[in-house]
Amino acid sequence: MKGLLIFPTLVSILIVTIYFEASWLIVFLVLVLLRILCLKNKQLLLLVFVVAGVFWIRCQLLEQSLRPVMPHFSSAIFSPDTYSVNGDLLSGQLQTEKQTVRFVYKLKSKSEQTDWRQQTEIVEAPVKIKNITEINGPRNSGEFNFKKYAYHKNIHYTVELSKIGQKNIYRPQTILDKINVLRIHTIQHLAKLPKWLRIHAQSLIVGYTKNEDKDFLKILSILGVIHLFSLSGLHVLILLTIIRKITSALRIPVEWVNDVMLILLPCYGVLVGSKSGIWRAIVLAMVGIILGKLKITWSRLDVFSVTIMICLLIYPFGVVEMGGQLSFLLSFAILYLYKETKFLLTVFKMNLVSLPLISFYTYQFNWLTLLANVLFIPLFTYVILPLTLISSITVDWRLWEIPNQFFEWLYGFLDTLTNSSFTLITGKLPAGIVVILVIIVLFYIESKTFWNKYLWQYLVIFIGCVILNKFPLFGSVSLIDVGQGDSILVTTPLQRKTFLIDVAGKLSFPTKPWAKRTNSNQVENSTIPFLKSQGISYIDEIFISHKDVDHIGNLDTILNKFPVKEVNFGIGLEENKRIKQAIKQHPEIKFKNLRQGDVVDTGFIKWQVLWPKKKGIGENGDSLTLLAKIKNKKWLFPGDLDSAGEQAILKNNNFQIDYLKLGHHGSKTATSDTLLEKTKPNLGFISAGVNNRYGHPNKETLERLQKHQVQYFNTAEYGMITWYYFSYSNQEKITTFLKGDLVENNRTKK
Repeated sequence: MKGLLIFPTLVSILIVTIYFEASWLIVFLVLVLLRILCLKNKQLLLLVFVVAGVFWIRCQLLEQSLRPVMPHFSSAIFSPDTYSVNGDLLSGQLQTEKQTVRFVYKLKSKSEQTDWRQQTEIVEAPVKIKNITEINGPRNSGEFNFKKYAYHKNIHYTVELSKIGQKNIYRPQTILDKINVLRIHTIQHLAKLPKWLRIHAQSLIVGYTKNEDKDFLKILSILGVIHLFSLSGLHVLILLTIIRKITSALRIPVEWVNDVMLILLPCYGVLVGSKSGIWRAIVLAMVGIILGKLKITWSRLDVFSVTIMICLLIYPFGVVEMGGQLSFLLSFAILYLYKETKFLLTVFKMNLVSLPLISFYTYQFNWLTLLANVLFIPLFTYVILPLTLISSITVDWRLWEIPNQFFEWLYGFLDTLTNSSFTLITGKLPAGIVVILVIIVLFYIESKTFWNKYLWQYLVIFIGCVILNKFPLFGSVSLIDVGQGDSILVTTPLQRKTFLIDVAGKLSFPTKPWAKRTNSNQVENSTIPFLKSQGISYIDEIFISHKDVDHIGNLDTILNKFPVKEVNFGIGLEENKRIKQAIKQHPEIKFKNLRQGDVVDTGFIKWQVLWPKKKGIGENGDSLTLLAKIKNKKWLFPGDLDSAGEQAILKNNNFQIDYLKLGHHGSKTATSDTLLEKTKPNLGFISAGVNNRYGHPNKETLERLQKHQVQYFNTAEYGMITWYYFSYSNQEKITTFLKGDLVENNRTKK
């Protein structure tokens, strides 16, 4: 069966993916099985069915082991590599006797903060539980699915601790515990290195990256060189080569060395935290050793196939995660490229292999990816890897400051490139298209010519998907679920225009300097990922309703992290401190104040300004209120305007609307009977946080909606809510992130 083991491997990959991720891939499984039947090889057919049965049982057993169990414990084990200190917040993972859970704990004093920051040992302590909640999934399109990530690690709950008692050094009970202690000590040992050498050493040698260092991996991902770290098992092979040369020089029998390696390599896999790339290299080395002992000769493809199946038995989720997918896929590609003599062509083909996956997960790629790989591959192979291995055993050498300064400049330069015009926002590619592109590119890398039908097919499909994302056939109004706040994205079809009404924000309270936290915000976690997933490269207009933090708080973040052409706000808000600062820091952006009677004509949509009538200071009663006709439907966006403001508008304006974004998150001070009676909206939309402290939407407001027969949807219940309209028809629909389609052509779906 030489060269045929790839078929049971494909079957195992498809079974795991179908079981846990994408049932539609059963189509590809049927095609693979039909291809196997055509080979008329009974031994292969039998092997395929055995492998399929084994992996189906493995998936079922894994699913059973991952069923959530409500945690109950009075003591916990804390490991320094699984928690972090952020101001007065201690958070991360803790270990109980039966399971791993996420935890949060508010530190009581600066001395307690210092104690946890300086902790270098695994400790055990009594704890008191205040609250237990299930880990939440994403609430907006494009967001990172932390719930799925945690599920893969068998973590289902977040525990809020009210007290952590006296800590004691944890005494390891099992071999796995002892390996984990060694991991902690290795991390602490490597922490003595300067910043960038520390990041390299900890990431490559023990598979550890501090939370504050993860932007480094994000930079590599955007530039398309993350595969070097996904393929970080390279250093395992280098270490094995060095060990073999040393033991050969010392005349130690190869058989002894191989026997020791069969024991040490799995231990090293546990040490690095079971990273997919490391396990692939470890299993590959072990398979090679075992085949050598048995005096069996297999093709490179068969060795690779068995390696993948063993890796999937160890950690099936490796095939549905970005790191594992890149590692396995690029390793497979190397089987065909290892004899390629043209370095540039090899790098080009490797980039084509990784491009669909990188675009699928990050919604972007950098035009400089090819150049980055040409420069970074030799740098990684001949500089970073050797320096990492040497510096890891000489952490006290002062001369490491010299290469650290070089890496400081290098990664600063790379960060500049990732934030520059060289980055193309692709939008999210459909999963089926990614699979098709991967199949085509694997045929392409096996071909000997540069310009052929496979490259044409690949480019036509990829470019076509990007064009559809950039020039969609539909427009939309999306209430982004930012919790207790407002952020509404409005887009037009075809030559898309993009408008953002408010940018959300979180209210912060005065605190002591030591307790101040560094937090990401809704723009970074929700708004920008959503924009990128839609293929949006810039925002044409931002409308700021008023000065409240939950509407304007993230303005600085979005102006710094995403291209914006123009910012509009109600007259008088130009005196606001945030707006003044934004005007000063961003001379390239046009800032404009608006008042009643102004019209912002953007071509497809005309924004009629209904309020404010006069200069104000940005209070709720000064909210910028917009009436927009989008295709043949009218929308009203009142910000936090109160009932008095609504009545003032209606005194001089007589209009009806189809859709109402409820004012002030459904507060009883807005959305008056007068507004509902005169404007007669068909549907209302509320942007409010789950279990928010203000009780929004208010009961009185909901009763008024019911009285006027206005159906409503709340982001707290549905997550992101999006109304779609189409350029080629009068069709429209409302869909939500958490519960799917709700309304289609004015018919409510049950």
